[in-house]
Amino acid sequence: MILITNPKTAIVAVTMAVYALGSGTNAQSSSPTADAAASTAPAASVGITVPDRAGVWGDIVYGNRDASVELIEYASLTCPHCASFSRDVLPLLMKDFIDEGHVRFVFRNFVLNRLDLAAAAASRCLADEDATKRTMATLFAEQAQWLQSDNQLAAIMEIVGREGLSEDGVRECLSDQQVTRHIVEMMQKGAKDHDVKATPTLVLNGVSMSFPGYAALKLRIEAQLGSDYLNKE
Repeated sequence: MILITNPKTAIVAVTMAVYALGSGTNAQSSSPTADAAASTAPAASVGITVPDRAGVWGDIVYGNRDASVELIEYASLTCPHCASFSRDVLPLLMKDFIDEGHVRFVFRNFVLNRLDLAAAAASRCLADEDATKRTMATLFAEQAQWLQSDNQLAAIMEIVGREGLSEDGVRECLSDQQVTRHIVEMMQKGAKDHDVKATPTLVLNGVSMSFPGYAALKLRIEAQLGSDYLNKE
């Protein structure tokens, strides 16, 4: 787990990175695709900037959106513990709860630094949610390689490029302050609404916690699902 000793300072630092990432251009689009993306943004986007361009904004949802149990993860793409969660824990959650329709798993970015912001922005400027999910999984799986690369931004571009976004497309994405502001405001909302001070932070039906280990998390989810689920098992 990466502990954020002073969340307010971290938020200020990442907010400043918005202006360092690009030229400050606020790219606008009036295409039907972009307009539709803005008008159908998830509930998590309420109160935060929704970019006027096609992309994946707000909550990234796995599983049944109407499930009675919601598990939110606030995570950083540069956090090793978050990479371990993606690699080792999410597949277990998928098998035990998500694929069966019992749990709605929600991913929200909680960016820690300029590079994290670049990776988060680029992964959300893709055509659809499945492409973003695949890219995030790859960013976590290959985290050690791209973080240790001599040219980290080029390494991010290469990963995102596997889903068809060109280098020019990534640069345009990073220069769009609406995109970076969307991600920073998601972080700010997480700190305010769920007292996020470390990554990963989990929120199980409104209750925030650090990752307690899979066995303990499984028991807590089962308790939320109730006796009907346990008797079925």
